[in-house]
Amino acid sequence: MTINTTLVAVSLSERSVDLVRKAASLAADRNAGITLLHVVEPVKRHGVWRSPEQPRLLRARVTNARRDLARYAGEIAATDRLQVALRIEIGEKVSSIARACEDADLLVIGGTQMRGLAAAFRMSTAERLIGKCGIPILVVNGPHEGRYARALVPVDGSYESVPALGAAARLWPDAELTLFHAMDTRQEQLMRIHDVPLWVVRKRQSLRLARGLKYLKALAARAQVSTKSVAFRLAYGDAWRAVLSLQDELDAQVVVMMKRKPTALADFIPGSTVRRLLTKLRCDVLLTPDQAPGRSATGRIRSVERALVAA
Repeated sequence: MTINTTLVAVSLSERSVDLVRKAASLAADRNAGITLLHVVEPVKRHGVWRSPEQPRLLRARVTNARRDLARYAGEIAATDRLQVALRIEIGEKVSSIARACEDADLLVIGGTQMRGLAAAFRMSTAERLIGKCGIPILVVNGPHEGRYARALVPVDGSYESVPALGAAARLWPDAELTLFHAMDTRQEQLMRIHDVPLWVVRKRQSLRLARGLKYLKALAARAQVSTKSVAFRLAYGDAWRAVLSLQDELDAQVVVMMKRKPTALADFIPGSTVRRLLTKLRCDVLLTPDQAPGRSATGRIRSVERALVAA
């Protein structure tokens, strides 16, 4: 994963300082260019949208944004000795950021603060962007505390997760990487309901764990990551709960996940694993886009987890 240009979508909120500093540190490590982008959205409230005061309000907001971005650029230039480009767009936020992504290799954006029903039924800006821009997105949730020391890479049981592991290894080569896969327990539960002997259930679990470990090592090999530089973890249970628990146990500063384009209904439902994690994780999240070409229903890659346990 090569980064020549880092695009930082700055909202100019109180958390923007940490966002800019993390992006600048990442760009400085790779001697990459950095662009600070702020999107000024027209006021859509009734009575203001068609008001003759709208242009004046937009000009004032653009002026304030240019001043704040210049302050951030000055701090980056003084601390990290990077040249910073400033970009201000007027229009809808997601489409404006997506257009700017065409000239960048990495997008850095602030995390969502939505909670409850809003988080369940409204897609965050990062989620909406993953279907519109084809570059990795780093969602910043935590404060700037230097370089990442620990990274957690949960995988879904398919080799399509290779880009996520490869991105983590190349972005943070000195970090402790943990490759993790959560296996569901539905088959074991059905076996117990049908009074299958306990020793048979446990033998099956042991076999799945052994094959799961083999899968994780094979995935690391495909990502060209040495098995000596990555730890492997397996667990049973809901994927999102297991990731939250392991992230807390490891105190990982970043979680790296692969996110497919939101073309299927499953990507919009409230129970989606990625959606849950984006809402609940308090560390940073790197979303790597699906780089696999389009597949027909008959040519779709089977889940490795299913292949491992089919016996």
